This record gives sequence, C-alpha cells and structure tokens, in this order.
Amino acid sequence: MAKQTKRARKFEAKGGVKARLEKGTITKKGKLKHQKQRRKTDGSGAAEHLKRQANKASEEAAAQAERKRNENDFVDESNIGDLNIDDFFSTAFDNDASKEPKNDDASVEEESSSDEGDKKASSEDGSSSGNNDDSDEDDSAGSDDEEDLEKASERMKLEMEKLQEADPDFHKFLKENESSLLEFGDGEDQAMNDEEQDDDDEASREQAVVDDEEKEKQADSSISMSNKLLNSLHQGAFQAHGIKSLRKVVSAYKSACHLSDASQDDDDNRKKNERTYLFDSSALFDQLMLMCLNRCHDEFRYHLLGKGSVEPSGSESKKQKKKKNQEDDHDDDNVDFDDSKPLNPKLLMKSYKWPEVKPILQTFFKATIHILKESKEPKLLTFILKALSKYMPFLTPLPKVATSMLTTLTSLWSAPLDTSEDYQVVRLNAFLRIRQLALTQPFPFIEECLKKTYLAYAKRAKFGTASSVTSQLPTLTFMGNCVVELYSLDYHSSYQHAFVYIRQLALHLRTALQKKTPESFQAVYCWQYMHCLKLWTAVLTASLTVGRDDDNGNENDGDEDMEYGARPDEAKLLRSLVYPLAEVLYGVARLVPTTRHLPLRFVCVRLLQQLAAASEMFIPT
Repeated sequence: MAKQTKRARKFEAKGGVKARLEKGTITKKGKLKHQKQRRKTDGSGAAEHLKRQANKASEEAAAQAERKRNENDFVDESNIGDLNIDDFFSTAFDNDASKEPKNDDASVEEESSSDEGDKKASSEDGSSSGNNDDSDEDDSAGSDDEEDLEKASERMKLEMEKLQEADPDFHKFLKENESSLLEFGDGEDQAMNDEEQDDDDEASREQAVVDDEEKEKQADSSISMSNKLLNSLHQGAFQAHGIKSLRKVVSAYKSACHLSDASQDDDDNRKKNERTYLFDSSALFDQLMLMCLNRCHDEFRYHLLGKGSVEPSGSESKKQKKKKNQEDDHDDDNVDFDDSKPLNPKLLMKSYKWPEVKPILQTFFKATIHILKESKEPKLLTFILKALSKYMPFLTPLPKVATSMLTTLTSLWSAPLDTSEDYQVVRLNAFLRIRQLALTQPFPFIEECLKKTYLAYAKRAKFGTASSVTSQLPTLTFMGNCVVELYSLDYHSSYQHAFVYIRQLALHLRTALQKKTPESFQAVYCWQYMHCLKLWTAVLTASLTVGRDDDNGNENDGDEDMEYGARPDEAKLLRSLVYPLAEVLYGVARLVPTTRHLPLRFVCVRLLQQLAAASEMFIPT
C-alpha cells in the first residue's frame, strides 16, 4: 500500500468525502464548489439614504420659506384688498427694507443646501464636474435674471389694471401726477423699436450706395462703338502691329458675335470684369466684321510666323524699328503660306508672343463658332465660312477648339431643314472647311472628320424616302460625293473606318437572316440601309479607279492633294473590301424573294455591276 501524503491525512481527519458532501462543498461527480464571496457593505447605501433625506428636508424648508415670503408680500392678492391708500404706501416702503434680508437669508439657505449637495456629488464624481457646474450656474443665473424682470413687469401691469377697476379715483390721480408708474416697461420697448428702425435706415442707405457703385461699374464696362474708335483700333492693330489694339479689336468682334444674346453675355462679362461694346448702327457692325475677318489673319501670321515673332534687340533706335516695320510689311506679302497644307504647331509656339496671342486666337475662334451656331442668314454664313479659309492653319495648337469647329461645320453641312439654293452654298462652303481641317490638322484629326461626316450622312439618309425624291435626293447625292472626297484623302484611315461600317451592315443582315421577324427585315429593307450601301460602293469604286490609273501609268490630274494626302499605292487597301460588300449585296437581294421587292433587287444588281467594272473582276449578277 502506498504511503499517504500529509494533505491526504488532513483530508481524512476532517471527515473525508462524507463530511464534504454534508457541508455541500463537493458535488456528486467529485468537483469542488467555489463559494461566492459576499460583498462587504461599506455603508454606501446608508449614506445615500441619508443624502436623500437631507435633500428632501432642504426642499421642504425652501418651500416653507417661499410660502412665508408670499404671505408677507405687499402685492399678494390676499393682502392688497385689505389695505387703504395710506397703508398701501406705508406697507410698500416698509416691506422694501425688510424684503432684502429675508430673501438673502433664504437664498443663503438654498445656496448652502445646494452647496452641500454639490460637495457630496463632487466627492463621488470627481473634481472635473465641479468646474462645469460653476460655468452652468453663471449662465443660468443670467437667464433667470432676465426672466424675473419680464415676469415682474407683466405682474406689475396686471396689478395696475386691477387697481384701476378697484379704485378708479386713485388711478386717475396716479395718471395725472405719477404717469411713469403706469408706463412700466413701455419705455424700454420704444427704445428697442427706435434702435431697430435706425438699423433698417442705415442698411437701406448702404444698399443704395452699393447699387449706385454697380451701376457705375456697368457703365464703365460698356463702350459705345463709333467711327473714330473703330479707326483708332484699325490703325493701332493693323498698321502699328500692337497687341493691345488687336486684343481690343477681337473683344469688339466677340461683342458683335454675341449681339443675339446680349443680356446674358453682359452679365457674364460683368462677372469676369470684361468690357463689352455697343453698336448703335448696322453700318458699324458690318465694318467691324469685315475688318476682323479680312485682316486679323495677317496680324496672327505677323506675330506668330512673320518678323513680329522674333524678339527685337534693345539697342535699336526708333528710326531703325520703323524701317524694319515697313520692310516687314513688304516681306509678309511674300511669305509662302499655303492655307490647305498642314502647319506644324511648334512653329507657332516658338514665337515669343505666343502667350499673348493664344488667348486672342481662342477668343476669335470661339466667337466665330458662336455666330455660326446662332446665325440663320445664308449670306452671312457664306461670308464667314469663306473668310475662315485663312484661319484654319492657326487651329493646329488648339485641338479642343478645332474639334468644336468641326462639330459646328458638320451641323451646317448636314442641316436637314433648309433645302433652298442659298443654303446649298452654305453647305458647300462648310464642307470645304471640313476638308481643309482634315488636311491641315495633325494626323488623328482626319479620323474624327471621317467618322462625323459618315454618321451625319447616315442620319440624314433616313429622310431620303420615295415621297421626298425631288427635295432630299439631290442633297443626299451631294453629301455622298462629299464623303467620297474625304475618304480619298487618306486611304489607310479610310480602310479602317470602311471595314467597321461595312461589318456593321453585315451584322444587321445576319440578324435579319437569323430572326426572320418583320422588325429585323425592316432594319435591312429601308432607305437608310440602301443609301449606306450606295455610299460604300461609291467609296470603293473611287479608290479602285485611282489604283487602276496608277498601275497603267496614267496621270491623275483631278487629284491635287496626292503630295500630302492619299497615295495611289494605299488605294489598293480598299480592294480587299470588295468581296465582303458584294456578299452583303447578295444577301440583301435574296433576303425576301418576292416580287414586291423586285426594284430593290435591281438596285443591288446595279451596285454589283459598278463594283465589277471598277475592280475588273467577274461578279455574277
């Protein structure tokens, strides 16, 4: 048998397991029970009970003191009715002297009781809350004083009204001899009203001064255009080559372009502190438009590409500068400046005057775009579009302005409403400016021109129905020829766009073959789809003709832009699109084999024959 430990012997001496089970300190499973330690009461409950009793006693004492104070008050309702006139004044003066110490004693008692409660609370909560209570008491004391004054004034008025009903003779006596007692509180209200009225008068005077200043600024910001001012601007900008005078001329041109929305633009210019020009007669307006559109391009070329772009040396005399200016005028006439050739934007930015001329250029082009959008007169639009031919090369360093100009010109070129002969001239000049932009702007810009012109043609092709053949078909034919001209400028970019758009037509045809629903058939058998097929047939035919003439060694005199536009060898790229376009034409002809669509089949056969003749390939029809 193993030897027992000292701890086991003590356990058996105390009775062992049976004794523990009887005491309840061990469970039947053999685990010990941990007795919960009872919390010792430290007397906090008794302290809280005593505190509540003390607070209750202090509240009862304060209430009893308040009742005594009301009983001794001379304005109390229970006492004022038992007094005569002499006793009324004697009681008033006696109680004024005896009222203050009683109130002070009561307030001292209240403060002492509240201080005791605050001390007990602060001993439990901490010293930090005591500082906050002091600040709260100061704020509440100020607000209580104001409320007591208001209540006292209201109570005094009520008592005076009751006195008038009880003793009208005495009230009359007070009104004659001591009227200030009856007007208790009215003087303060009158003073407040007077102060408020004075403040309103001062505010109205200040507002009047501000309005006068704004009117003076508006008068200063607007300038009336006259013949004398126009001549001085012409001399300073175009003869003396002054940048400031040129800026003023362009600013006047901007005001002339925004005459239709003068009120809104005046507000915008006032916010920007810009001057606006007023035109009293149409003759001044016409003179300014002619001067700006016919002469500003010479100044832009002088300051950016001519002799004015070179920074002068400081050692030159005035006579030498005058001679140089005269020589510059003669030299500028001989400068080789082709409006239809691309211009490197770095050449314009090299000029030391570029930071000054750039905002002038932007203002000029933005004003021109605005008047092109707003004007409805074909003659004015034709004049502006013709004059813009000298300004297109200056758009190379301003790509955002060039994109906005392209959008405006495309909208004029594809305008669907006006089909008159005068507007056809506008349409032609708008396309000439689009073509000039495609040639003069850096490379990615021509792709934007190709995309926007084709989409504008496709939108306009919706209206080319059989009922509007006489009115819409000539315009669509003209627009189609314009698109063919643009796609012959750069065959490499044209191939990418033609591939995408011919594939789009093939996808519409595939959808119609798969679904075979009236809606899918209508998407193919419509005027818009047929006009697009006609357009791409014309584009491929024109490119194949150029490539065939080059292979035969013939000179193509009709295309003058081969040096910086499309090359004849690149025209062969579009030859690979003949097969997919022919397959699309076959699919359209065989989509619905009924006699109703027999004229449409004839159109498809004619387009296939045109492709076969241009490509010199056999296409069975």
